[in-house]
Amino acid sequence: MKKHSAVRNSRAQLEDTFSSSRRTSTLEVLEIAEQLWSQLDTPLSLGLSLLSKAGQVEDILRCEFSPHRYPDWDSTLAADDHQAVSFLRKMPLDDVYSPSQRVEAAWSKFVEAEEQCRQTNSRFRARLRGELSTPAVECVLHLTQHKIAGWLGILDPRSWALRCRFGPGSDNLSRGSHASSYHKLSALSSTEDFVEGAARLALDHPSWSRYLTGVEPSDDSESFRLVDVIPVPGNTITFVPKTALIDRSIAIEPRMNIFAQLGLGALIRSRLKRAGLDLDTQEPSRELAWIGSCYGTVATIDLSSASDTLAREVVRDLVPLPWLTALEWVRSKSGTYSAPDGTNHVIRYEKFSSMGNGYTFELESMIFYALALSCCEVCRDDKSLVRVYGDDIAYPTKSVDLLEKVLAYCGFTVNAKKSFSSGLFRESCGADFFNGKNVRPHFQSECLSYVETLFRLANGLRRAAYRRNLGFGYYGKYRRAWISVIQRVPSSLRFVRGPWRLKSSSYGSDVECDDGYIASEYDEAMSSPLVRKAPGQWQGFFHPRMDARGKAIFADDVELVYLYALYSSRDGVSSDQSHKYGPSGIPLIPTRGKLRKRRLTLKAHAFEWLAIGDWDQFKVPCS
Repeated sequence: MKKHSAVRNSRAQLEDTFSSSRRTSTLEVLEIAEQLWSQLDTPLSLGLSLLSKAGQVEDILRCEFSPHRYPDWDSTLAADDHQAVSFLRKMPLDDVYSPSQRVEAAWSKFVEAEEQCRQTNSRFRARLRGELSTPAVECVLHLTQHKIAGWLGILDPRSWALRCRFGPGSDNLSRGSHASSYHKLSALSSTEDFVEGAARLALDHPSWSRYLTGVEPSDDSESFRLVDVIPVPGNTITFVPKTALIDRSIAIEPRMNIFAQLGLGALIRSRLKRAGLDLDTQEPSRELAWIGSCYGTVATIDLSSASDTLAREVVRDLVPLPWLTALEWVRSKSGTYSAPDGTNHVIRYEKFSSMGNGYTFELESMIFYALALSCCEVCRDDKSLVRVYGDDIAYPTKSVDLLEKVLAYCGFTVNAKKSFSSGLFRESCGADFFNGKNVRPHFQSECLSYVETLFRLANGLRRAAYRRNLGFGYYGKYRRAWISVIQRVPSSLRFVRGPWRLKSSSYGSDVECDDGYIASEYDEAMSSPLVRKAPGQWQGFFHPRMDARGKAIFADDVELVYLYALYSSRDGVSSDQSHKYGPSGIPLIPTRGKLRKRRLTLKAHAFEWLAIGDWDQFKVPCS
């Protein structure tokens, strides 16, 4: 009880410790990696350890995992090497490969994708002049047109307008923390050809119309001219981290374009769900990948730069005209890239839409799903073995050759390193299987700058160890690296412990937890003074947890606050949690961004404490 009281009294100090930045370097991450590699104790992992000690980190990052070189019965060696190679793959090691080098590599890949789209557009325009492909490919494209037209049906503008919304990310008028809907409602921007559409979308909401125009909403057909919409030429090209060697290109869209794009994407998603493709879950793709790893009947196909190689003429050929008109209307036709040397590059897109566009994910999923089903029909294969999630495609192995030919004709490149149609390894939607065993490794993708990042690394290693031991305790070769991470956590925060949550599926079980505590076994957690059985009529346990403390600003525009409240609660649930108030009843508007301040909750509740077992408590064969 005294320990409990002491922790309560030092809560502010603990929160500051958790939220404070810590000194970190590439060397610290490499030390943890070397401990993991030495314990994995395979020829490949020991070789990586030697490269690290010799300072040849770039060679480590370029090392590849090739599942085809492992015998089918030796999934243990394959899984160990997979973890060894993957641990640093997504880690931004600026001391080794600078951000400018990653951006330069990403820009080169972006330019290559544009050239690939240009060639695809030329090929499809020639097709309109009678230069057709093979009969099988033409048959697939014809079937794909009919499928997409049947799935989408009639475009209802009202259904589209009701689904339009702001996303959680940045747009061309807002950056960083000021990207909530409160900030986005105050000003409008769009591409020049969508200015009228943007204004009419705002006028469709009476309160928004009143705020923007200063007059009562009117049915006057020219009232849209009262709305001030800032015209912009297109989106802004930028780059975000992808792997240790290359960044990923995305586009920051104009505010009202992304508003309309998200509505159109939601409408397409609802139509696809009727057709049997549920894009709200990845589990069916993972289940098919597991089936493929067990029996070899399903191939998993991944495409390189799928969004950046979705060419204009492909969409124009496959999508019916009313929907194509809507898609064209709200997309950005050009993008601007500000290079590090100060030069601006204006790109007239050969692609149809990029990452950052609000409907790109649904559009590419629909096209790939229709192409895959059409190939199955032509080959008379089992369509129940087809599943698509973005550019992750699960497809019957017997007819994969035709699908690859069709994808190549449409301008897409199959990523040979991440596509598998032979052997017993399959990878799809964040799940890796070797001979039916889940061998998904832990990818370290962030620097250890805060205590929260140490929590995530420790939990990620232990979660991977759980998968490796098939849920019977933890794979012992991860233990030394896990202890090394725990030792880096300040001693005052090592008692912030909580339980695992079980995730069951047809291909096995997995565990998950929050980022605000160290996931622990029950006997480990009992050493914490703040973990205890719930008293009285409560069931389960109370445990500590660090919760995000949302930063907020005072709202200084009463009319905009009213508009923001109406927008946030239009679906009956406020996504921005706008119910908090500051002094004198002034509303507090949450801001977006990395939240560094945390609050220590002493009564986080768990109904049960999952008992998994000790490190290598049960020696379960992995083959």
